Amino acid sequence: MRHVRNIGLTVVVVLCVVVALILIIGAAPPTSDGAARRVPPARQSLIQDLKEVNYYPANGGHTYMWSRFDPTAIDRDFARIRALGANTVRIFIQPSVFGFPAVRPVMADRLSEVIGLAAKHSLQVHLTLFDWWSQYTNIAGSKEWVSSLLSRYRDDPRIAVVELQNELDPQSHEAVAWVITMLPYLSTVMPGTLRTVSTASVPPDVFALFTHELKSSPPDFWDYHYYGPPADAYSLLGRIKALAAPRPLFVGETGYSTDGTPGSQAAKEQAQAAYYQAVFTAAAELGLPTPAPWILNDFFPGSIPPASPAVDDPAQYGYGLFRLNGTPKPAAAVVSRAFSG
Repeated sequence: MRHVRNIGLTVVVVLCVVVALILIIGAAPPTSDGAARRVPPARQSLIQDLKEVNYYPANGGHTYMWSRFDPTAIDRDFARIRALGANTVRIFIQPSVFGFPAVRPVMADRLSEVIGLAAKHSLQVHLTLFDWWSQYTNIAGSKEWVSSLLSRYRDDPRIAVVELQNELDPQSHEAVAWVITMLPYLSTVMPGTLRTVSTASVPPDVFALFTHELKSSPPDFWDYHYYGPPADAYSLLGRIKALAAPRPLFVGETGYSTDGTPGSQAAKEQAQAAYYQAVFTAAAELGLPTPAPWILNDFFPGSIPPASPAVDDPAQYGYGLFRLNGTPKPAAAVVSRAFSG
C-alpha cells in the first residue's frame, strides 16, 4: 500500500508541474511574430513622433534619383525638409537600378552618401525597398538582395524605418506570401529597426483582408496612403485605424496636385493647402502621427522615367510643396505648422 501511495503522489506532483507549466506558457507573451505581440511603448513612441516627407529630387524622379545622382541637390533639399520641421525622409530603392540580387558597389556608395547627407541635417531615413519589383517567387534572390543592401546598417540609428515594399497589392497571393516570408527575414538583418509595408488607398474591406493575411507575421506598424476626398479623411482613416489595431497606423503618403486640373495656379495652390489642413486635422483628431506629404518638390519635365505609369499624367508633376523655382507653396506652411504642433 505504501508503494501504491508513493506512485499516486508522484502522479499528482507530475500533474501539478504540468499544469503549472501550461499556465506559465499560456501567460507568457508569444515569441513569434504574431498579431498578439504588442509593439513596445518606446517603439510606439517612435512611430507617433514620425514627421516625414517623401522625397525625390525635382530633376530625378524614381530611378533617375540614382542614375542621375546629384548629391548637391539632395543636400539642398534635405536642408529644406529639415527646415519644415521634419525628422525623417523617405527614399526609395529600385533593384533594377541598384543591381539584383547583389547590389552594385557604386549604388551602395550612393545610398551611403544619401544616408550621410540626411544625418548631416538631423534627419533619419525611411528606406523603401523593392520599388518597381514583382519577382515574388524569388525568395532566395530577395533575401540575398536585402542582406547585400542592409547588412552594413544593422543597428544604425540613422535608419528609422525599413519598408519592405511600396503600395503592395493585398489581393495578390504571391505578393502576400512573399511578405509573410520576408518581413521576419528583414528583422534578422535589421533587428532594431521598425519594419512596415505600405498599401495604396485601398477600401477598408481590402485592408482588412491584408491585416488578416499577415496576422502571423505583421509589420511593426501599418502604412496606409490616403489621396481621397478631404471630407472623407476622418471617417475612412478611423476605420483603417480600427482594422490596424493593435498595431499603430501611419499615413505614409497624402497629397494634392496643383497641376493637371483647370483653374488659376493660385487657386490650385490654396486648394492644396486646404487639403493638407483637412487631412492633418483628421489624423490629429484620431490620434495618428502627422501624415507624410507626397512630395517635397514638383518635378521638371522629363524627370519621371518612361517606365513609370505616371510619366504622361500631368498631375504627377505638381504634388510638390515647393515649386520648380524653389519657392514654397502655401501648403509648405501648413505642413510646417503640423510638424511643429
